[in-house]
Amino acid sequence: MTIVAIVGAGITGLSAAQALLQCSEGIQVHIYEKSRGIGGRVATRRIEGCIVDHGAQNIKTTEPAFVNLLLEELDTADLVPIVAPVRLWRANGEILPPDPRHEAISKYAYRYGLTTLAKLLLARLPKEWIALHLETPVARLAEEGEEVVLKDGEGRELMRADFAVLTAPLPQAASLLAESALWMRGTQQTLDRVRALREVEYVPCLSVLLGYGPGLPEPPAYALLAEDRSETLLWLAFEHLKAPERAPHGESLLVAQWGPAMSRVCFEEAEAMVVGRTLNELKRLFGETYERPLWVQVKRWRYSQPRGMMPFEMINPPAVDSLIYVAGDGTRPEGGRIHQAYLSGLETAEAILARIGGHNVA
Repeated sequence: MTIVAIVGAGITGLSAAQALLQCSEGIQVHIYEKSRGIGGRVATRRIEGCIVDHGAQNIKTTEPAFVNLLLEELDTADLVPIVAPVRLWRANGEILPPDPRHEAISKYAYRYGLTTLAKLLLARLPKEWIALHLETPVARLAEEGEEVVLKDGEGRELMRADFAVLTAPLPQAASLLAESALWMRGTQQTLDRVRALREVEYVPCLSVLLGYGPGLPEPPAYALLAEDRSETLLWLAFEHLKAPERAPHGESLLVAQWGPAMSRVCFEEAEAMVVGRTLNELKRLFGETYERPLWVQVKRWRYSQPRGMMPFEMINPPAVDSLIYVAGDGTRPEGGRIHQAYLSGLETAEAILARIGGHNVA
């Protein structure tokens, strides 16, 4: 029996678990997640009768393996195409026509939120070979002989495994490895991996969720993307256009995500300031109607998207022969996209299967 511990129940962790359990018998997988739910940055909230995606906003890719997963392998009952376009807007309020090149790639969402994707992936895992540990953060790792020991914040042993997979954003994976370096078989090699991981910058994002009563004008698009990426508001998505179930009849739902520069400057600011500035920007762009939402919430993503990448083989070099793998969208081109997180999980599973003599990931 080969035991694999996966730290993080986001799309990468669930993808790796799926590939390991589908491609080889005799594997048991334990997934440790510090939060109360699964999905990671594929996150959905229910607020005042509304359903809102406040992390990743939609699924958009032509990557064959992921398209096949989405349309052929998983249940499509609640998968909905996003028909309305994404349009660019300028600081003066001008909204540009849709770009046919971008609209040629289909966009999808789930009727009851993008976390449905994570739930569908989890549902595919055989219950007898998978254990999910929610609200169980892993604070330190140690390599003892041919085992990886996982410990909590008080130094208590959580479990022992043959391999461990870290799927947190790369800066968080770097911190965990740095904290664990003295207990690794190759301390210097571990510190070299930490330095490589820290070379990948992640940008923060302030995501402001707003619910409006009846009376808003018809939105000009599913979403508006700022032409100037230095604008305070970078992405404005009308969530109620994804599916009728997203908001009570007649109400509107808006996700206003700040750009990286202003998110970094204001990340620790009080919620009232973030909300006030968001409402001022919406009023400037669309008029006074947008200044009076029924409710507002703010979600802060410290590690929203990677800027650049660190290839999988550079942070998991075969020569190191470590029992610990680092995975996630930061190890793939076009990081920050759901399908890249999924593909990173497959890549990690394939590396582990190669070492234990399992089948290759299709």
